[in-house]
Amino acid sequence: MELFRRGAIFATFFGSCLAIALLVAALGTKFWVVARARRIPNPHESDGRVHFGLFDGKKELNVAYGWRTYEIDIVSEMRPPRQLLTWGLWLATVASVGCGLLFAALAALFAVVNTAATPPGPITAVPGLYLWNSVAMLFDLAAISLWTVQYYQKLQDNVMSIEDLDNMWTSAGMAHLGYSFWFVVGGAIVHALNMVAIYVGTRRSRHKDVPQPMMEMKNSGAIMLY
Repeated sequence: MELFRRGAIFATFFGSCLAIALLVAALGTKFWVVARARRIPNPHESDGRVHFGLFDGKKELNVAYGWRTYEIDIVSEMRPPRQLLTWGLWLATVASVGCGLLFAALAALFAVVNTAATPPGPITAVPGLYLWNSVAMLFDLAAISLWTVQYYQKLQDNVMSIEDLDNMWTSAGMAHLGYSFWFVVGGAIVHALNMVAIYVGTRRSRHKDVPQPMMEMKNSGAIMLY
């Protein structure tokens, strides 16, 4: 039974490592939003592809003369008068993903500690595993919510620069959330599964411990009879 408990807790170490990998991939890839683009005067003769992450991205435009590629610097695109994204929402999203990474690392660390020993104190023991995983999941959910608001407020209507807008390019109705965003969703799901594994593993241990006080009471009663 103890082996099952430690095995379930150690499994959350791999889960936390997976969550860390997903968040690092979310930060490093450039597909938080993906869109197509057209020029309003000649939509059938023009085409565009735009994708970017939290820090940079790429834009490819074709006006019947071949594809031209441009790099996108997200920080520059948020400076007035561009304001492609809302600064506060972007900053809060980056901070939430970073905090999610921190608490996922703590969850992985204390999963190893609880597999090797039984630490004293609730923060370092099993209750702490619930804490680190739940806080990491909450930060992931915060990042998901913030970027979703960013998408519906700004990005679903336009991912083009001011220069592109002046040149009659539009991406209205042609944008969607990319796989970098869904990496964060995956991280939140992993932490939820970690907590399920912790509950299942430690629940059996608790059930094993329940009869022990009853046995102690029976032994005490037998001693008194003698």
